[in-house]
Amino acid sequence: MVPHDLLPVGTLPTSVTTGGKLIVLSHDCDLVNKSYEAEPYVEFLVALPRETKDRNGLLFNGKNPRKLQFLAQENGEERLYEIDIHDKYRAERRILEEGSKDASITIHERDVVTIAKWASRRYSRPSVPSAFMDRISNPVKDKIFKKMKRDGDDIRYVVLAFDTVEELADGRPYRVILGVVVDPEVCENDAQEQRANGVVSELRKLLAQCKGIEIEDADLRKTSDISLLDWQQLIRWDFDYLSPDSEPI
Repeated sequence: MVPHDLLPVGTLPTSVTTGGKLIVLSHDCDLVNKSYEAEPYVEFLVALPRETKDRNGLLFNGKNPRKLQFLAQENGEERLYEIDIHDKYRAERRILEEGSKDASITIHERDVVTIAKWASRRYSRPSVPSAFMDRISNPVKDKIFKKMKRDGDDIRYVVLAFDTVEELADGRPYRVILGVVVDPEVCENDAQEQRANGVVSELRKLLAQCKGIEIEDADLRKTSDISLLDWQQLIRWDFDYLSPDSEPI
């Protein structure tokens, strides 16, 4: 992260106050490229502080493609921050020669990787068939939303394996295998593992209530147990469309 005073006046809109932290978004090699002609700019994401009550499990670990929440150490204390993918700006890369990084805040290396992958997924994420999503009724959507918001912090991904990704007509069901993926350390903590298994059970129960969706299997998986072949066959399920109109995320 870099301090605001490195940026020329007018780089950021007035709505981005000094409370927002500026995260450099770049590949390492581009950041230190010797040619300012080849790499003239550096991009920034804006991380805004949020109150603890605003913590939303749906927004952790990149499950939502538009907003991301993470915890950072600021002046020795843990604090919640949120990024909106639309709040992205750029400035001349030469400004980085004029000062140092923001030393008041630190992001865990794991979250640095998450932020980078989350930003790139804006352009590369797979899509779930619209006919499948249309079969999830509003009452079920609301219940999934509330469950993930409350208990989804530790969930790294929710993945789906379909018998087909075609847009099926009514009367032809989607047969689906559901996986809830967590980091291995989650399964080393009884309370966290129990909470994650609760998410598996709830998602399976709720989706099974939807006409035209057949859940053939659902389980909790560790990231260390998923093979490259698995990733080639699975679709990562984004949850941004689950938000009810009365409670947008």
